This record gives sequence, C-alpha cells and structure tokens, in this order.
Amino acid sequence: MTYLEPLEGFVRGLCRVAGCDQRDTSMVALAIEEAVSNVIQHGYDQGETDVFDVSFDVGAAGIVVEVHDKGLPFDPESFFPKEPPSEGAAPERGIGIKLMKGAMDRVEFLNLGKGGKLVRMTKYFRHRRIDSYFSDGDLVESPREESFFGPFEVRAMKPEEALEISRCAYRAYGYSYREFVYYPERIRELNESGMMKSFVAIDSRSSLVGHLALSFSDPDSVIAEMAAAFVNPSCRGQGILGMMNEMVMAEAERSGLQGLFVHAVTSHVASQRGAVKSGFMSTGILLGALFSDLNFKALAGEVRQRESAAVMYRPLCHRVDYDIWVPDRYVSIVSAIVASCGVNGKVRSSPVSLPERSSRIGEGNRSYKVGEFNFGEIRIVDFGEDSLAELQHRLREFRRDRLDVVYLYLDAEIPEAVPFAEECHRMGFVFSGYLPGELRGHDALILQYLEDTPLDLSRINLADKMGQEILEYIVAEMDEREESL
Repeated sequence: MTYLEPLEGFVRGLCRVAGCDQRDTSMVALAIEEAVSNVIQHGYDQGETDVFDVSFDVGAAGIVVEVHDKGLPFDPESFFPKEPPSEGAAPERGIGIKLMKGAMDRVEFLNLGKGGKLVRMTKYFRHRRIDSYFSDGDLVESPREESFFGPFEVRAMKPEEALEISRCAYRAYGYSYREFVYYPERIRELNESGMMKSFVAIDSRSSLVGHLALSFSDPDSVIAEMAAAFVNPSCRGQGILGMMNEMVMAEAERSGLQGLFVHAVTSHVASQRGAVKSGFMSTGILLGALFSDLNFKALAGEVRQRESAAVMYRPLCHRVDYDIWVPDRYVSIVSAIVASCGVNGKVRSSPVSLPERSSRIGEGNRSYKVGEFNFGEIRIVDFGEDSLAELQHRLREFRRDRLDVVYLYLDAEIPEAVPFAEECHRMGFVFSGYLPGELRGHDALILQYLEDTPLDLSRINLADKMGQEILEYIVAEMDEREESL
C-alpha cells in the first residue's frame, strides 16, 4: 500500500501531460487508487507475494487504465450486501467499486480465465468537447453560411475535418445525439484505431455538410454498424444521405464485410424507410435503447419516452449452410427473420443440457454499462452453469445501478445456447431479435431485460412487415411474463 502515493504522483503527472483538467485528474487518481487497493487487499491470500500490472493508454480524447492481476478470482457482486445494512452496522463493503464507477465514464470487470482478471477503466476528457471550441451561438450557422452549393461529393474523412463533423452533429441534433460526436479528438481517435471509418459529404466549396461512419464492436468484427448519420439541416432534401449510404455500403462490400446493420429510431419511420430502400431488413427491436430527450428537430421533435431502436440488417456475402441453435419458443420467429434477410443458416433446437463449467471458463464473455444511455450489455460466447451464475451476478449489479434495460447477446451457433437461453427466460429476459455475425463472426440471439422502465409499445412505429411481426412477438412474450408474475 505504500506504493499508492508514488503511483498517484505518476498518474497526476501523466494526466497533466495529456492536458487533463484538475477535476478529471482527481477522478482518474481516485479510481486508480481504489482499483489498486482492491487488488492488494482482496486479490491475494494473506502473506502471498506477487506482482500485477497497471497500464495506461492516453489518447487525445481520454485515458484508459487497466489493472491486471493473476490473484484470487474476484466477483465485484460479492462486495455488495443482499439487504440494506441495519442501523449501527459496519461500513458497507463495495464502496471502492462504487467510487470507481462514479469517477470514471466506463468500468469493466473482465474474466480472462487462466489469464487472471482485469479491470478496465475509461475517462473521457471533458474540456475538449465541441463547446470548448465555440459557444452555442457560434455553432449555429450565420446567414452567410446557410447556402451550400452542389454538386456534392462523398469521400473518406480527413483528420482535420473532425471539428466540422462535431459542428454538423450539433446543427442536426443539438446536444441530444451520441456523446462521442461532440469530441473531435475522439472522432479522430476512433478512425485511427480502426474502430470507425468516417465518410463525409462536402459541397463544391469543400464545406462539410454530412457524416456517416462504419462502426465496429471490436477490431475483428465481420459486420459493421452504419452509424452517426447526420446532414446539415440546410441541406436536407437534396439526396445527400442517400449518396453517403451508397458510398459507405460500397466500401463495406469492397472490404469483404459479411454484412451491415443499422439502429433505426422508431418514433418515426423516415430512417427505417431509407434503410429498407437500401436493402436492410428488420431483425430485432431494442426497447428503450435511447434517452427520452433525443431531439430530431424538424423530423419528429422531442421524443417523450425512451426511444426504441429497430435493428435492421443487410447481408453483403452469404455463408454456406450452418446451424443456428435457439430454444423451441424462438424457432418460429428466428426462422422468419433468417428467411427475410437471406441468411443460409438452418434454425434448430437442441436437447443438450448446460454443462457445469464452460469450456473456456467464461473466456470471451463480456459485460459493460453504457452510461450515456443508462443501459447494460452482456455478451456470452461460452456457456455453462458458471456462465449462468456470472450472468445472474451482472444482472443484479445492473439492477442495483438502476439501469433502464439490459441487452443480452448469446452465441447462437453453439448448441448449449439453447438451455442457457431457457434459463434466461426464467430470469425474466424476453426476446429482442437476431443479428448475423455479431459475436466474433457467429450469429447472435438477442434478449432484453426491462424491469420498471415505462414504455408505451403502441408508440413504436415500424416500416416493414418483419419489424411488425417482431414487435407483436415481443408484446405477446411480455404479456405472458406479466401474467406469470
């Protein structure tokens, strides 16, 4: 523990070099102190000696810290009481983990199997958001800037254009869109890392009027999301979004991607209809995926309940025949989805039982909280009773953090996904959809858990028949769940 002081000194110096302000620097130092203290105090048996690593990745938009050790297995869930402490009881355990989550923008606990365990913490620098470059008044176009001249061209983004992309996002959505688009450095960083490929539309005077990107969940993804699509409101109605769609889809096909998907809002059908015209088909509905203050300005105004998203997929190449494993209750709906989007997989159910231990001891399973939208996401690719226990712990943690919804992605190309999904149904998860290639190239069965999130499902608007069938199935399953409670 005596090494905490020099470690904190190093962290503060590193943050100063990165241009981090005093408040963010203190938050990073606090989180690292708590994470390291947890390893020292709880990671090893008394008297045991070992070493562990604290590593830092500092970028223009923020800092990522990883604390990696090979000590005793650790579950943060065990550090929270199952019932409220009684009066005069000892101080509550788990305060350190709560402090870490409060200080950082993202905290992940990763089980690496034989590789030990890792805590990954991310802090985004506040002071470099778009409003640090301009006031709100400066971000709004002056009359001189309102005129744009065709013809318009779509090309890959240049690094120096990141600032104009942020300004374009503000003009289209105010500050109600995805957080990262308001940080020019983060846009550049995502493109440099390969996690995103941005394309921009420019007019004949090289003024930036639109943006669309390919976004990847990990560097080895075989599918990509078409994301962060926005056009300067002064240029709407000139086919710019369609031009960007064609360019980005052509680039995805040239790069050998298996498919593309979009998350289309459901408060209006304009974006869904555009996706249908481009060959996308509905494969799922993420209930309550976005904040209720999302503002579409001229399209639909402010949304008054949490916005749901239609998952829409377009295949770019077809795999040979393969098996898709889902519980009996989902065979019909998944078969309909698979047929509608041209997937060559055969939907099956399986009588196998869930093994006591997963084959790789949970290796590759991931869970994290998306604080920006207050939802959790869990991805399971290795199935066993231990993985199920891990899921139950994560769900309790997310419920305690009062997340509005939890999305669960299961590898549907493994037969053991069938008994696992059945157990998830008993826990209260309901159907959400299906997404080919989402889990390391394997297809994903998507389930979702909502507890007290008020949603009027009659206000969800869907543009295609498959989307309507999926919504009807979800409504029926939610009604069944309510009757069983």
